[in-house]
Amino acid sequence: MTLDREGLKLWYRGALERRLDELRGLRVDLREGRSGSYDAARSVAQALRGSGATFGFPGLSAVAGQIESAPDHSVLRRVDGLVEHVRGLASADRGRSSGVAAEWLDLAAGGDGAADRAAFPTLATAWERVAGAHGLDEGELARRVAARYGLHVADLSRPSRAALRLVPEALIRSAGILPVAEHSEVVTVATGDPTDLELEMELGHLTGRAPVFAIAPPIELERAISALLEAGGAPSLVKGARARASRPASTGDAAERVLVVDDDSGSRLLARSVLEKGGYQVEEAGDGEEAMERLGSAAPVGLVVADLNMPGIDGLELIWEMRSTAELAHLPVIVVTGETDEVLETKLIEEGADDYIRKPLDPRLFLARVAATIRRTET
Repeated sequence: MTLDREGLKLWYRGALERRLDELRGLRVDLREGRSGSYDAARSVAQALRGSGATFGFPGLSAVAGQIESAPDHSVLRRVDGLVEHVRGLASADRGRSSGVAAEWLDLAAGGDGAADRAAFPTLATAWERVAGAHGLDEGELARRVAARYGLHVADLSRPSRAALRLVPEALIRSAGILPVAEHSEVVTVATGDPTDLELEMELGHLTGRAPVFAIAPPIELERAISALLEAGGAPSLVKGARARASRPASTGDAAERVLVVDDDSGSRLLARSVLEKGGYQVEEAGDGEEAMERLGSAAPVGLVVADLNMPGIDGLELIWEMRSTAELAHLPVIVVTGETDEVLETKLIEEGADDYIRKPLDPRLFLARVAATIRRTET
């Protein structure tokens, strides 16, 4: 008997409606922090993660998976995001692209959510109509959204240059977000939709930091982003991957040159191929000792990508050598590792690595990490 995959998907969308009722029924208990509500939400999310993978909805599995390990204070926000995602799948198998839900906005404004389960064409439209329906201005609605999820209202007046360098301009424009602050482990991003769990995952992958959302009305975000980008107020943003790819590789700019250090020639070839397609020039070294020789005698580079496990001087020892050399002390280093030991990864950062990436290399993530590391260190 031939497996009717489309028929199974259609059946599964109907089953999702029951899960929607379960998630919606948990909201009041989660909002009031009642005992058992967090575990109940995680149980539903676990079921959706497993069934989503089984029935061909990997995006659902990824979104639901964020609830299982989430701290209690962020479960309500993630449940609201899961409700929006599941509702889109149940109606059209198009996820969030089927429209902007105003259900969570209505709940934040003081409604019961039921009146605003239609989809609006844009997030800005949803904010405008929900605010109007409750007699609020959008600033007050932003404060209520922030209160619902235990977040802050964003200050859009002085975004951090370091934060701006972490997020590609294309994503800032397409998602309508604004990076406003960062430190070694966290990047704070202003958004009008704190329930967008797919965006949260993408920000984590691209920046290597834990994303934290701050709330701003979409129309204010649009104005702030336009003022920043169109007026050239953040020149670092136009130095990202898109601008880089349009420049010839022969510019001679050190930031465009990357030294790849790996004792495995196949791994060096893969890294070279990915980097050259991204518009970078690539130098190679077979171990840490050769890398130090090249760094001391060849043309300057803007980044070192080093394998952790190499004979002789390994990746960690290479970092020590560089950090003890005045000319190389501030040169950024990304360590490539096949290890999954979180203690080791923490040690790499503590010992001076700017970032790390796990094998096997994901080309898109690798290029994003390279571009973000170089942006952070450009002056």
